[in-house]
Amino acid sequence: MGYPHPSHPKETVLLSKHFGDPEARGYAGWVKRGGYEGLRKALGMTREAIVEEVKASGLRGRGGAGFPTGLKWSFMPKEVVKPHYLVCNADESEPGTFKDREIMRWTPHALIEGCAIAAYAIGAQRCYIYIRGEFTEPWAVMSAAVEEALVNGALGDDVFGSGTRIEMVLHRGAGAYICGEETAMMNSIEGKRGNPRIKPPFPAVAGLFGMPTTINNVETLAAVPHVLTRGAAWYKSLCLGNPKSTGTKLVSVCGHIQRPGNYEVTMGTPIRDILYDMCGGPPPGRTFKAVIPGGSSVPIMTIAEAESALFDYEGVVEKGSMLGSAGMIVMDDSTDMVYQIWRLARFYAHESCAQCTQCREGTAWTTKVLERILAGKGKQEDYQLLLDLSENMTGKTICVLSDSCAAPVVSGIQKFRPEFEAYIAGSREPALAAV
Repeated sequence: MGYPHPSHPKETVLLSKHFGDPEARGYAGWVKRGGYEGLRKALGMTREAIVEEVKASGLRGRGGAGFPTGLKWSFMPKEVVKPHYLVCNADESEPGTFKDREIMRWTPHALIEGCAIAAYAIGAQRCYIYIRGEFTEPWAVMSAAVEEALVNGALGDDVFGSGTRIEMVLHRGAGAYICGEETAMMNSIEGKRGNPRIKPPFPAVAGLFGMPTTINNVETLAAVPHVLTRGAAWYKSLCLGNPKSTGTKLVSVCGHIQRPGNYEVTMGTPIRDILYDMCGGPPPGRTFKAVIPGGSSVPIMTIAEAESALFDYEGVVEKGSMLGSAGMIVMDDSTDMVYQIWRLARFYAHESCAQCTQCREGTAWTTKVLERILAGKGKQEDYQLLLDLSENMTGKTICVLSDSCAAPVVSGIQKFRPEFEAYIAGSREPALAAV
């Protein structure tokens, strides 16, 4: 659902404005709502001018990294002497995150248009959209929309009579979380095992099939047409005080909260407003305890930290976490934090591609130590063991999956140590059978 911040007019709801509107799924309905105006405008501009416009807008990657989109595009070679590729990351597998699938379900042509603009800007004639295998409805909707776009000239050998060729290929994933990492995704598209690649070389130099490649997230690309149609200055004005975090952002809210769902907010909105005004606060008789603000791979925030944070990249970092994919997992005072941290660790241990020793062994041992604590067999030295494991897992692997496992463990011990102590002291009933 769309939910504008009260300090901005309703039209600042951009990405979710047509969620729930079946007519917006079709080509004619999308054009009726202003669709493909951005692509038509882009085709009359130089590639460099498009990149500069996106740079000036301040649009940053919405998949988790928050890297400036226009700057990323500028890394691609200026001369197209060999094939360039655009890859759209639609493998939304981060626990707590469910926004990209809604874009594909309700406004598929917004994504197609954004992909086409980006492809033209980086000199790519082919775009791959890598869709999570479990997304059966988004896959069907996107497949139909790509066919429609091709029939109506928005894709193909001569896009809108401009002489520009843009081909779009939908590639279905097979349920591997690690394939959401950009280089593992490229390996998967190439038919290889989905293991991350060592960088350098970076994708803009040697990416998909060894060619210059740019990878962007669904939400990022869906925002691009708005930048082109209404201008970088207008888009940059959509912020509540922080010029480094501009535009609107979809936030997926789930957990112990009265109105879970997708909300679109202006960057800089207080998280307190999201939790209480938009989402209705905790269940009756409960109080909030903790929030994971950016999908399961970022440090846990106490409710005091969350309530005093602004919802933008810098605001969340200031409170010791990261905005990430903006999958907000909310936990109330009934939550067993040790148990939930174990569940997260177990997820990452299961999803590790096992390429790096620190990740393969570290995630598995972290899970085993937490299981021991939950079974009432924990020891005082387990705190240091978990912290040592986390230290060896952070910043020492090819990708950041092991870092993602370490983040909730370290933040959990720092902020909710009494709950660990209760299990180790035997004052809390074991949550798991003895291991």
